[in-house]
Amino acid sequence: MVIRKLRKEDDLADLVILSRSFFEEYAAFHTEFFSIGVLRDEDIISYFRGSVDSDDGVTFIAEEGGLIVGYITVFLHNQEPFWAVKKVGAISGLMVHKDYRRRGIASGLFAEAKAFFEQRGVKYFTVYTASANEAAIALYERFGMSQLHTTLIGEI
Repeated sequence: MVIRKLRKEDDLADLVILSRSFFEEYAAFHTEFFSIGVLRDEDIISYFRGSVDSDDGVTFIAEEGGLIVGYITVFLHNQEPFWAVKKVGAISGLMVHKDYRRRGIASGLFAEAKAFFEQRGVKYFTVYTASANEAAIALYERFGMSQLHTTLIGEI
C-alpha cells in the first residue's frame, strides 16, 4: 500500500465511489439532513480537484493494486481575531473502503494529515463526526483526539 498526495492526473473514479460511500455511511446517522441522491459526480470531482490546487488543503490517498482504497482531506482555517489560536487544521473527510479496513490504512492517512498540519505550524486540528458514530469516535480517540465541544440539535 502507498499513501501519497492526490495529483491532477489521477483518475478520480475510485474517489467518487469512496466519497459516495462516505456520505451514505454518515447520512445513516442523520437521514433527515442529507439528500445524497442529488450529489453529482462532478461536484465530488470538483471538491477533490480543488484540494490539489490549494495551498491550504490537500487530499492524501491510499493506493493498493492500482486502486484508491482510502483518502483523507485536510484544510487549514484562520480563526477570528478574538481566538487565542489563530490557525487550526480540519479533517474534512477520512474514508477507507470497507474491504480494506483494519489494515492500518486509516492510521497511515491520519499520520500524513498530522504531518501536513505540523509542517504548517498548526498545533490544533479538528474533525466532525456524528455522536452516534461510535466506531469513528473510537478511531479518533485511538489517534489521541478528544472531544472539544458538543453540538446539540433541536426540532420544531
